Amino acid sequence: MTTTVGMLLDDVHTRAWDLCAELEDRRAENRYGERGLEVLAVWPRLATAALRVLDAVPLEPAWLDDMGSVRLVLGEVGRGVLEATADNGSAAASLKPDPAVGELALRLGLIADLLVGEKPARTDVDRAALEGLQANVVSIVHAVATVSLPLLQDRDHLQAPRSVLAAVKARTERFAMIPAERRSGRYEDVGAVTSKSLDAAISTWVHATVDILSSRRGVSQAALQVAAGDALILTATAGTVCAAARRLGLVDADRAAVATSALGAAHAAWRRPAAWPETVRLEGVRDPEHVHASRQLRKLVTDNLRQGRDWLPPERMADRFDMGLLLGTMRRGVHGVGNVALAHFQALDTLVRGRGRLWIAASAVTQAAYRGPTTIEAALRHGWVQMPLGEPAGRALHADAKHALDMTTMALAALDRTAASVTTRQSDGGLRWDRARIVAVETTDQPVLFETVRSSPLAGFRAEQRNPIQLGGRPAPGPRR
Repeated sequence: MTTTVGMLLDDVHTRAWDLCAELEDRRAENRYGERGLEVLAVWPRLATAALRVLDAVPLEPAWLDDMGSVRLVLGEVGRGVLEATADNGSAAASLKPDPAVGELALRLGLIADLLVGEKPARTDVDRAALEGLQANVVSIVHAVATVSLPLLQDRDHLQAPRSVLAAVKARTERFAMIPAERRSGRYEDVGAVTSKSLDAAISTWVHATVDILSSRRGVSQAALQVAAGDALILTATAGTVCAAARRLGLVDADRAAVATSALGAAHAAWRRPAAWPETVRLEGVRDPEHVHASRQLRKLVTDNLRQGRDWLPPERMADRFDMGLLLGTMRRGVHGVGNVALAHFQALDTLVRGRGRLWIAASAVTQAAYRGPTTIEAALRHGWVQMPLGEPAGRALHADAKHALDMTTMALAALDRTAASVTTRQSDGGLRWDRARIVAVETTDQPVLFETVRSSPLAGFRAEQRNPIQLGGRPAPGPRR
């Protein structure tokens, strides 16, 4: 089974909620012991792991990122500011770090490892997904800070680190208050690829296809058509799985309907790039790695999701797979199709409008300016010539590739919106358990951080005002001098 960011977030939020419940029980019974120092000792690891996740996926443009205050305070904690202020570090250093908080830091570190290599968030869908990911990570930090502060309440020598954790809590609160339904997104589908799985086949296919389409000498008509055919299969598979998940009630019905429709449009858009006109060609040597990756992908889809000449029924699909994980695989797969669609369009753009050239049957050249003696001679012997710029056949291939790229981009955005994160529990410490996520609750007993001074008008101010100037008519005579 593929371990995903979403699965790790489920686990880390559950562990954090259990930790909060345990520490609140200890607070009610007034038995902290040395737990405060144990929690304090592991805070640098937790802050560093959370900061790694926040830095794993950059936001573009950078000025849209408003996590600067959180990054700053987590960076200070990660550099050991708590040990330096906690009784010169001697008390904390002599204790074993709290294992429960250490497990949270470990899982946040695993999430950061899975996100390494993710492209910057540029689209609206990616930005919304990144905002949800950041909220899920920051809410963990906020929850641990919330339950850590009471542990240090009556220790005079720990008031300095307590003030630092108070700053952590204050700066993370507004991000942790983001509702759980707004936190889901495609980054929860990022996972560790296991061998001989559909995920591994998709990943291998994406890399092999993008490499061959990006190669000026390796790209060929066969490679372009095979890539389009594989994209055709993957979009159909994703649409079938999404429709099955909708029928089983596993995703929001409206979002699933939109995604299924968008995937159907993307599937239809890939039909034309997969079937070239007979009058256009581009010879080349087939790449064995690309051919093997394509065959392996088609074989796994056929063996796992097909039943004869038809798709598996939703109930059979649910018996064979975890539908939530399978839908996540399809979301990752459609993102892979998006990468291939971009490489496919760029390759055809170079071939049709750049320095590369397609070949066209000489008898099919339509532009009179290019029907010279060489072209006529080639047409008489049924030969081929390089396709001239502006030839309708080339423009049609270019337009079909652009349309496939546009439809795929719209489909992956719609499918990403089906990534939904169900119960609501309230904590006494300003935290709520909602949709398997910790959410901060706005508190009304926060101390005022500053005082607003309002000045009242001077006594007799209105009485001493001059009479207003009368407009119109003759002015009153002034005083005699």
